[in-house]
Amino acid sequence: MSTQELFPAPYSERGDGFVVQAVTHWLRTAPGRVMFGLKAGGLPVALPDRPATVSHRGVEARTDGHVTAVEDVSSVWLREHPEVTSRYVAALRDVLKNPRARLDGYATQVIFTGSVELYAGPAMDAVDFELDDEDGSYERVIELLRHAPRDGRTPFAMPPEPGMGSFEDPLFLAGNQAWIDGNRVLIEYEPDEGGRSETVALDRDALADAIERAWYAMIHVAEEIRTGLARPA
Repeated sequence: MSTQELFPAPYSERGDGFVVQAVTHWLRTAPGRVMFGLKAGGLPVALPDRPATVSHRGVEARTDGHVTAVEDVSSVWLREHPEVTSRYVAALRDVLKNPRARLDGYATQVIFTGSVELYAGPAMDAVDFELDDEDGSYERVIELLRHAPRDGRTPFAMPPEPGMGSFEDPLFLAGNQAWIDGNRVLIEYEPDEGGRSETVALDRDALADAIERAWYAMIHVAEEIRTGLARPA
């Protein structure tokens, strides 16, 4: 069950059989040296106060002893409260200027890259769904949902890569596999509780609208963070 990760309306986009939400990843712990620089560990970031309903614990990763921990916060809520983002940037800057900080590629990605999450089905299970502003996946999702033929079935997937054989599965954009079928999107996914794969049929237009709104909320906050960190101290 993923219901504990869902933000309440209006901080998530709710449709018939699905929820889409924009997530900003705050760095809760930055990789660095601890115990007077003698040991790999993590440096805590003094995160601003926010309502419990608009944030939850995210991923925690360890690399060679260094710790990167994430807090997932509603981008829509942050867009409404830019002063909170400003306080987060100030707290993050204090940690990043610490000579014991050891920012790696993953931690850097966390700082500057948010997510658009998709939940679907009767139990609102988390569905694999990754959008990127560099690989064209967001543009591909919107192009297919808006303009794929409505009188046939189209793979909801990235374009075939050069040299890919016709027998190879495409790189689906959601779940295990996904197809646009008329006015619906059919997505096969793995339930959070395990068991057999399930398939959900979602209204393609409603899904496109929800993804667009979530994407622009996430990008707005990401730009605020990027701009704030780029300002001279």
